[in-house]
Amino acid sequence: MTQTSSMAADQLTLPDPIPPHPRLLSSKADWERIRKQVKSDPVSARLFASLEKNAKRLLAEPPATRVMVGRRLLGTSRLVLQRISTLAMVYQVTGEKVYADRAIREMKAVAGFADWNPSHFLDVGEMSLALAIGFDWLHDELSVAERREISEALVEKGLKPSLPATHWWIAGTNNWNQVCHAGMSAAAIAVADLEPELAARVLNRAIENVPKSGHGYAPDGAYPEGPMYWGYGTTFHVVLAAALQEFFGTAHGLDELPGFRETAGYLSEVTGPSGLFFDYSDAKEKRGLEVALFWFACRFQQPDVVRADLARRD
Repeated sequence: MTQTSSMAADQLTLPDPIPPHPRLLSSKADWERIRKQVKSDPVSARLFASLEKNAKRLLAEPPATRVMVGRRLLGTSRLVLQRISTLAMVYQVTGEKVYADRAIREMKAVAGFADWNPSHFLDVGEMSLALAIGFDWLHDELSVAERREISEALVEKGLKPSLPATHWWIAGTNNWNQVCHAGMSAAAIAVADLEPELAARVLNRAIENVPKSGHGYAPDGAYPEGPMYWGYGTTFHVVLAAALQEFFGTAHGLDELPGFRETAGYLSEVTGPSGLFFDYSDAKEKRGLEVALFWFACRFQQPDVVRADLARRD
């Protein structure tokens, strides 16, 4: 039997009032805490220094263009997600407007694309998450015209193309389900005050359907697609759970699915002393920094799950 969420989808209503920006994954109070933390905590300072270094490098890069590789725009979507999240985060911590300005240039370029390639919906999912983060975290730095341009792109090129029930990923059982629902839900939260009915519909849909892929963690946390795709699907699952928690005050059960608490330990069990994954399914890569593990460390009081990642960067 497929695990269901803790709340029936038709019971979900948006918060009243809808929280002000920033409200996606972090609040104003969270950013105030983080600014202090990167100064007082050596581990946080080291991680932020790496982000800031990357952000400075991005200042000289031109905005992304709509380059297809075969039938996919996914490489561009991932590039944009990495750029906007890095630049927006560094802006929030430092207050240096140059990072916000560079992220806004990226968002406006992407908003101007003809579409985000809905025929391969992972591309739309990752691009929507990118612009949702930028729109929310940089909201106060956007002009009225820029807010309109970017929010319309999120709605017309992200949310509305996701609505047809014919999309197989909506009720899918693999990482596409997690990635696409996370991206659409982030976009819904970002524009919830502008498109409340659409936002509620998209968030209801995610809460109802993500357990259909999340049941794969049962019973002990092993991921059926192997450790490499664990990093992909689980990261977006965590993004969705964290976004719901921040917006609603609850993850609606998506953080409590059978085996989900245990899945952070699975990754350690399939990684050898060399840092290489046990080679099954799609698992030929060497393990890198897994950002989802930091969420597990906080959510379930499991600090040991990030020890190896931090040690490799000392």
